Amino acid sequence: MDISKNRLEAFSDAVIAIIITIMVLDIPVPKDFTFESIRDMGVSFFIYFVSFIVVGAQWVKHHYLFNFCKMVSSKVVWRNILYLFFLSQIPYFSRLLIEHPRKVIPAIFYDIIFLLMMLSYHFLQHGVIESMLKENNKAIIDKINERRDSQKHQTLFILVFLIFFCLIICLSIYNPTISIVFFVIMPIISSLTYLWSDDRFDRKKRNKRINR
Repeated sequence: MDISKNRLEAFSDAVIAIIITIMVLDIPVPKDFTFESIRDMGVSFFIYFVSFIVVGAQWVKHHYLFNFCKMVSSKVVWRNILYLFFLSQIPYFSRLLIEHPRKVIPAIFYDIIFLLMMLSYHFLQHGVIESMLKENNKAIIDKINERRDSQKHQTLFILVFLIFFCLIICLSIYNPTISIVFFVIMPIISSLTYLWSDDRFDRKKRNKRINR
């Protein structure tokens, strides 16, 4: 059974908007304004900033993914719900980081949920490509081929993230403080690099079509 993508996008946009909104509520209000409390508030805002960029980047990717299909299958709907499930965990693990900024375990959990979110997006993208194949349109077929090539790049990107994640876990044994910094900044670097490489890849494809 095919479903209009508009309802799916509206539901997803609402969920993502709520996720972004509730994250700021987890930033604690300082009881006083000593140097330590201001420093802790700065750390909390930095963690919020990282999570805000991560969720914002996911919205951009999600919007672009559904930009070229008209209908989606029920399989895509459930894959989208799975993706939103992992994405909705970001505020909880952000709060863990804010409350325990000097502990390694919350930082590891934060990166694990980020990795699961990326894998679920990859799974969702595969389902969207299957739905697009049902639409007998040459322009859409060209976009499918581009998405498939992009998917290969994204698979490699996930593997690189996983390798770095394992290396930082090893680093945490010897230097927990440095490893926490890497654990926190890795998702934001990954999100921005992911968006930049995907956009650059699509511009190359568009230029090739124009030059034909």
